[in-house]
Amino acid sequence: MKKLITFLMVLVMSFGVATMSGCGGTNIVISTGGTGGTYYAFTNGLQVQLGKKTSYKYTVVSSGGSVDNLKKIGSGDCKMAIVQNDTMVNAFNGFTDSFATPITNFSVLGQVYPEVVQIVTDDASITSLADLKNSNKSVSIGDVGSGVEANAVALLRKYGINIERNETTKEYSSTDITIRNLSVAKSAEAMQNEQLDVFFFTSGAPATSISEIAATKTVYLLSLDTNVMNEFIAENRIDGQYDVYSIQPITHTQYTFIPEGQTVYTIGVSATYIVSNSLSEEIVYDITRALWDSKGSIGHAVQASMNMDYAFVTIGNVPVHPGAAKYYREQGLTVNNVAQI
Repeated sequence: MKKLITFLMVLVMSFGVATMSGCGGTNIVISTGGTGGTYYAFTNGLQVQLGKKTSYKYTVVSSGGSVDNLKKIGSGDCKMAIVQNDTMVNAFNGFTDSFATPITNFSVLGQVYPEVVQIVTDDASITSLADLKNSNKSVSIGDVGSGVEANAVALLRKYGINIERNETTKEYSSTDITIRNLSVAKSAEAMQNEQLDVFFFTSGAPATSISEIAATKTVYLLSLDTNVMNEFIAENRIDGQYDVYSIQPITHTQYTFIPEGQTVYTIGVSATYIVSNSLSEEIVYDITRALWDSKGSIGHAVQASMNMDYAFVTIGNVPVHPGAAKYYREQGLTVNNVAQI
């Protein structure tokens, strides 16, 4: 009887160890963005595939976006996150006020799709950001501290819109418009309820919240002027050498409310998955392989823009994780800047 009990205890313990080292052993928290945004929806679709293709467990959490995600990586609150490549380069080098102390305990897993600055309005009289001058229109510039906010402030200023920052509260104000800091979901809700005139959102297109509001009322996307975009790209070249922005088109293919044959031109960056350097080479290799093996199975429209050839071309001086680099080299890609972990 004692031998039987001992055998059963060993069996239970063995099962527990097997479980810890298998599906339930490594829980990777992935920080994304607002629940109405592409980061959150895309990563939720991806994590289903990652769960099928690797032996790890994944927990997807919403957040305030790129800046918030990088700070969570820095503090260890998550092990993986999706961020804008421009915000990532700024964080790694400590180039902006949001990252007075550089965050360097992460590396790149891969850039997955282009994300574009989408400027939404339901007011047909607004055809350019220049129309917001002296308008007192209600404009959402995204969550406080987000990459969306940074893009919105920079572009509004390019059009001569007064934007001032309180260095104590870190909040923006304007004599031309009424500034609101809303997530994309809350922005869409406010516009639906006639409480908002314009909102900014930097994400892959189509974005769920924008498509949903367009299904219930007439909305428009604003184009940016070519000279403004070129100046913006040049002025935001990081460290004088890293082009992280480019001119990107949005068409009827992405949003049916854009008339066929018409194109909205805007600024684009890249949605990039980063990982904590505390994750092993084996784990990151497995995730990288599963990521690219999942193209076509994620269940989000932006997966059509995934291209491994651009997985690390606009990451500045941020290194690629050794596990990801191993996978890319196996695919015939040259990776020079690899993290030393």
